[in-house]
Amino acid sequence: MKKITLKAQRFDKNKFNETVDTKFSQLVNVPNPSFFDRDLAVLDDFWYLYDKFFYIIPKLGEIESHEYLAKTSSEYADFATINTEIQALLDEIAELRKENLELIKDATNLDNYIDPNNPDNIAFFNGTGKLNLDNIEEVQADTTIR
Repeated sequence: MKKITLKAQRFDKNKFNETVDTKFSQLVNVPNPSFFDRDLAVLDDFWYLYDKFFYIIPKLGEIESHEYLAKTSSEYADFATINTEIQALLDEIAELRKENLELIKDATNLDNYIDPNNPDNIAFFNGTGKLNLDNIEEVQADTTIR
């Protein structure tokens, strides 16, 4: 039988841990907050940061606020046309509400009257005109409306 000699080459464990990432952090997609180069930023970076800081950004202010973002964005986009369309629709809604109110008034201003020749004091309704509230007091408690 022949004798075989094996030689093992070993690495320094501390040097290995310094060189190799044993936590596999390169596989996790979390940006390092300590490094941010504005020149390398892309649009997705903006939206990520916007979502992250949304509630920290002040609502009102000349600069660095939601008001500033809305103002500058509306200057860039043509919101004047959209605002005129919205205003026209709001005016139409107001007009329709006014017409609806008039229709409700017409429907509730009914001409009720009491027939003096009716011995049972039955109130009759002819469906037109205005409600006469003065005659209501003259009707007895057991009056029925037909």
